[in-house]
Amino acid sequence: MMNAWLSRVGDILEKAIYPISRFLHRFAQVVIVLMVMLTVADVCLRYIFNNPITGSYEVTELMMAVLVFASVGFTMSVKDHVSVDLVVTKLPDRVRALLEAITCLLAFGLFALAAWRNVLHAGTTWERNDVSAELFIPVSPFVLFVALGLAVLSLVLLVQFFQSLARALKK
Repeated sequence: MMNAWLSRVGDILEKAIYPISRFLHRFAQVVIVLMVMLTVADVCLRYIFNNPITGSYEVTELMMAVLVFASVGFTMSVKDHVSVDLVVTKLPDRVRALLEAITCLLAFGLFALAAWRNVLHAGTTWERNDVSAELFIPVSPFVLFVALGLAVLSLVLLVQFFQSLARALKK
């Protein structure tokens, strides 16, 4: 009974969260193409015309924050991250699933906390009117985007917690 409920909750959350993580991943793909185009243009202008694009390094840094945190939830959802499982593969399936559930729950708590703190930090940067050094781009939207990426990652971990716990309790 509990196993069916956990599976159902995991499936419902997965149907809600995974499309968001895929959308953010697609957005990250666009950002990386734009970042490459900016870098190529900057290098060409620098070496051919001795006239680099002002602030390109700064814009690339901000784009990198978007790129990383837009992709992290999707990477977790497809389990495309690096993992070391030398010991874990030798354990029975139910024990592995239980360890995965515990790990996902702890990671969920950690990343949910990080998302919340980034939301608070975005408020602080907004109040202080923090901007980038060269182009004076407001920093708070980028901090909020980091929080969004962490929140999506947290929810993906919550989905995986329910799914792993359901596997661990399976009869």
